[in-house]
Amino acid sequence: MEGLNLIVGVVCTSSLWSLLYGLLQVFNKTHCAEWNCRLVTALHATTASILCFVSAFVLGPWPFHRIGEESDSFQTVIIVVSCGYFLFDFAWCLYMQTEDLVMLAHHALSLYGFAYSLYYNRYGCEMVTVMGSSEFTNPLLQLRWVMKQCGMYHGTREVLVDWTFFVLFWAARVVVGTVYFSIIVVKPDFGFIPKTGGFAFYVISLVFWTKILLYLLRKYSGRRPTSPRNKKSGPFISNGKKEDVVKEG
Repeated sequence: MEGLNLIVGVVCTSSLWSLLYGLLQVFNKTHCAEWNCRLVTALHATTASILCFVSAFVLGPWPFHRIGEESDSFQTVIIVVSCGYFLFDFAWCLYMQTEDLVMLAHHALSLYGFAYSLYYNRYGCEMVTVMGSSEFTNPLLQLRWVMKQCGMYHGTREVLVDWTFFVLFWAARVVVGTVYFSIIVVKPDFGFIPKTGGFAFYVISLVFWTKILLYLLRKYSGRRPTSPRNKKSGPFISNGKKEDVVKEG
């Protein structure tokens, strides 16, 4: 996929994600727009996680050894599919005005990373690794929100879901993220712009993780967490639509 084909691919995948959301709006009228958008988010997160796992650990190359090289065709397809989703979701967030600046920056940075990788046909391995580690906790977060809406989020299930998400997010974004970013930083032939983008994404992940940690500490230490200011916000942070704490990302 090159040039115009990449642009067409991104436009088509974005249109398909938008079409799916539109169909849910038509045929799932018993639920609100956020519910339907979260379904699309969960589907993308699950699909992206599986594809990234297959790319990194089944087909290869091993993500910690092949850094800064050309993207293969499968990695390019994954990036195109996810870039299309993020375009849809970024537009949804802007239209609904549900997100704070950190989340919008996360979306914008993700889109820039996708576009940069596609334009230069490089860094596919890194994009797949980062996206896979970011997205695989997302379905659990959507499940948490649905449980809350259905009155199932209480007792042992509430504690289990909260802390399972926290531990998985910490392992993926902080532990693996720190190791992977350290490898990228010391690699001499890795471009300055990708390093800067990686650093920005890493910082945003730390911000998200800190917000989750502070919320849980307040919640389970007996102090009531600060009430969300945003009507569409989730229970983990003061603002944020779907992931409540972090986007995919």
